[in-house]
Amino acid sequence: MKAAAQSETPGPLQRTCLEIAALERAAAFRRSRVSRARLRVRETDGLLDLVEECRLRGWDLVPSQLWSAVVHSVGAVDRAARDELGINRDPDRVGDALFAAQETLLWNARESERRALAPIIPLFADKPAQVDTGDIAAL
Repeated sequence: MKAAAQSETPGPLQRTCLEIAALERAAAFRRSRVSRARLRVRETDGLLDLVEECRLRGWDLVPSQLWSAVVHSVGAVDRAARDELGINRDPDRVGDALFAAQETLLWNARESERRALAPIIPLFADKPAQVDTGDIAAL
């Protein structure tokens, strides 16, 4: 082979592939660090967007698939809120229930992200540890 064909620097296509692979690895790392509480908040945000779309279109009832997702999401937060939601599929009532559930979720997310102090491990004990020299001599 020619020396020019064996250059050590990657070409533009190979550099692009390497950059994309690095970005995908970084994105995968960031996704794994999102807490469950934040994921639930994102889920309720999506459901609220869909309920608002129902309001904008003037629908009297929330579609059944959206309704079941709302019931599942609200029920995961608070069973009493799910029971209070009942069978009324009015977009206004469904939105209010989602806002109440989201309030609880945001509070839980804030509490889960609050950093707690690490336990203090004493470096030196009050009494020095007794070392059994017989075990050391046997080695």
